[in-house]
Amino acid sequence: MVVNQSSSPAKPKEQLNSPAGDGGDGGEVELPVLASPDTELSSSDDATRVLRRFHLGGPSEAGDLEPPGEDTLPALLDPFQDASKIRFDFPLYLHPTGDPHRQQLTLPVTDFLREAVEAFAPGPEQARILRDNLPRIERFLRKAIEGATAPVSLGPLLERAAAALQDELGLDEANRDHLQADLDRLIAAAPEGGSLIGYGDHATIHLFLHAIRHRMEARRRAFAEEVGDVVTRIRTLLQVEKGKSAEASEPDAVESAVGQAGSRYIDPVALAHTVGGSHGSEPLLSERRERIEKALASLEAYTNGKEPARLALVHDGSLSSPWLKGEADVEIKEAADPCLVASTVYDEKAAQFAEVFGAVRLAHLELSQAYDTALHDPWFSNFNWEAFARQELMLLPVVAAVASADRIAGKGLHSFSRLLRSGRPVQILAEVEPSKNHGVQSDEDPFASYRLELGYLGISHREALVAQSSLARPGHLTEGFLQALDGTRTGLHLINTGEESAHLSAWLQAGAALDGRAHPFFRYNPEKGRSWAQCVDFSENPEPQADWPRYPLAYQGAGEEQSLEVAFTFMDYALLDPALREHFRLVPEGLERDELTPVDAYLDLEPGEALRRLPVIWTVKGRSSLRRAVISRELLLACQDRLGYWRTLQALAGVRNEYADQAAQSAREQAMAEAAEERQKLEAEHAEELARVREQTAGEVMQHLTEVLMGLDLTQAPQPRTPSKPATALAEPTAEAPEEAPATAAEPEEEEEAVSFDNPYIDTMLCTSCNDCMKINALVFLYNENKQAYLGDLKAATYKDLVLGAEKCPARCIHPGKPQNPDEPGLDELMERAKPFN
Repeated sequence: MVVNQSSSPAKPKEQLNSPAGDGGDGGEVELPVLASPDTELSSSDDATRVLRRFHLGGPSEAGDLEPPGEDTLPALLDPFQDASKIRFDFPLYLHPTGDPHRQQLTLPVTDFLREAVEAFAPGPEQARILRDNLPRIERFLRKAIEGATAPVSLGPLLERAAAALQDELGLDEANRDHLQADLDRLIAAAPEGGSLIGYGDHATIHLFLHAIRHRMEARRRAFAEEVGDVVTRIRTLLQVEKGKSAEASEPDAVESAVGQAGSRYIDPVALAHTVGGSHGSEPLLSERRERIEKALASLEAYTNGKEPARLALVHDGSLSSPWLKGEADVEIKEAADPCLVASTVYDEKAAQFAEVFGAVRLAHLELSQAYDTALHDPWFSNFNWEAFARQELMLLPVVAAVASADRIAGKGLHSFSRLLRSGRPVQILAEVEPSKNHGVQSDEDPFASYRLELGYLGISHREALVAQSSLARPGHLTEGFLQALDGTRTGLHLINTGEESAHLSAWLQAGAALDGRAHPFFRYNPEKGRSWAQCVDFSENPEPQADWPRYPLAYQGAGEEQSLEVAFTFMDYALLDPALREHFRLVPEGLERDELTPVDAYLDLEPGEALRRLPVIWTVKGRSSLRRAVISRELLLACQDRLGYWRTLQALAGVRNEYADQAAQSAREQAMAEAAEERQKLEAEHAEELARVREQTAGEVMQHLTEVLMGLDLTQAPQPRTPSKPATALAEPTAEAPEEAPATAAEPEEEEEAVSFDNPYIDTMLCTSCNDCMKINALVFLYNENKQAYLGDLKAATYKDLVLGAEKCPARCIHPGKPQNPDEPGLDELMERAKPFN
């Protein structure tokens, strides 16, 4: 089957076009076949009844229905069974530490290799042999770090990969030398300290520690410089004070002051007798001197001592790898309740740093002579982590509690909640299995209650940072770590790494959990602002505004390739868990019934209609047969529960918020009501003005008729009438005018305009300058100096233009009259539409 791989549930960045193994074409993927409907089977209700019994009664009512085997996968994941044809973020390149401004701490090795080559060979034809064989180097690097539990230095790996590539290609001497020159440049482009990690159990801790080192190194370096400066200034102060004492004039003290070189030119004994005792300012009080000397001792101990750990890790026994014990800046402690012990460890680390931070603060006060014993003595006696400044809190070792979600949601729930409420900037890392309900015990039915969402529970503590992410998206995961390290709050990180299976990699399973809404991504960071919109980050969720993401599914049916759009739901993800396969049964091949309804559509049905349907998902059995699978009611309710949680997160993130929708609808209705009221007002004003104009025009017409009648010469014979020119604004006459008398030859009568409502006209003074008519025909509808419409060249107009103008005019001041061209098409309909405006 062919799936749009750039937007499939796995979503491996845009790197699925060729296998990582040899850089060649992955070949065509065989499409699964959908069996043609079996007429006899379709006409029978027996199979449907069995499916319904299974759906309502669960596995105990499965009868002879076929269960899905290990080779049965969600149809959309079928193309990804061959991991050699998939490129994704791992191996992951870790940038060396030292640059505090770097935001992107990691890079997929594919991107690193491509960018490194582009840097020294920007043209597509440069380093052509190396470019064509980068997938082989990537394949070597991936195999080289398989099974490694710690990051592996990239430089030596590239040297080995280069030698292996030369041996594999077996080029002639000229091409070999040319390739070697490019390989040397590639190796030189690998910064010292850069390393690779693979996708594995400890990759999450690697990324966490990598982020800590990036952030901590610059902070610790700046603090060390500050401490060094303070120590120098205190020593100078004490040296000056020592010079004020009588002992400073003793020969031994003078000799120590001038040094060995000075003793060759100066007699210390004579100088001591000459100088005599101190005549300067008053020396320090003994109490102040002791205070300063104690602070100096604390700072010198910090400067000369071993650098404190960057990470203090408390785990529940899940971190058994020996690599952590070899990390000099990491302290490890195992505990049955990591959250409880992590709080204690944090207090211990804070107490150690309180002495150093207090000494720095005291030194600054003494150097500026601002120390007030009445004020500062009691304050320093109670100086602890709650009095630390933000910069001081960020200098403490990062204390992290690593525990399984089962332990946290069970016996550790109390200490977990207590830590989240404590305000201590301790980080909690919990590995989550999205198909499980971590709130139930091992002997309990996982579907007997709603799923405990630790992320939502974390948000309910309000002041803690909560990040739900996955190792399958290392960029999103690392960003959550960095936000926690740049803040001073308790952090909860819920991480899914996926489970390796015979048919799918752990990385792909973790990606499927994201698409199936089993483990949606979000971050809640109270330091971002005061509103939900500012605090909640909903990025990297596929199709965040929809219930489920949808992807195209291609298959062979009726002898030709066909396609349909399929939603990837929690049911598709649940099929990947062997423990949940008993809740699926394959629909008999060829059975076509209206009752078989995709899960996403089934969940939108009204309860009465849903009782008549059966929820199904599309699967591929053995990479050849496209089959549907019906789902038990128990698992369907779990799917409904996950959808409900997803919609809750949508509301919190403002992506699909009913309150916002209601407010928008209310605003639309109010705007429509105001527009209708304004329209009625304009229509009333228009009617009033039209009546006034007609009354005035009728009076003028009557006066003109009277004048004409008064001047008639009835002795002359009648003459033929001359057609009058069109009027632009006429009023209906109140009486019919008598026939005109013929004019005499001696006194020719001036031609008179005819009064007719068959001609189009505009009530110009009522025009609101809306521009709607101008958009129809700019030659017919023109503006006067007041930007009010009047009729222009009627020869350039069709009757349709006039009718459209009348219909669009909000002031209803355009009157189309009757058609000027009797041959214009569609006149019957147009005249009917023109009636309300004439």
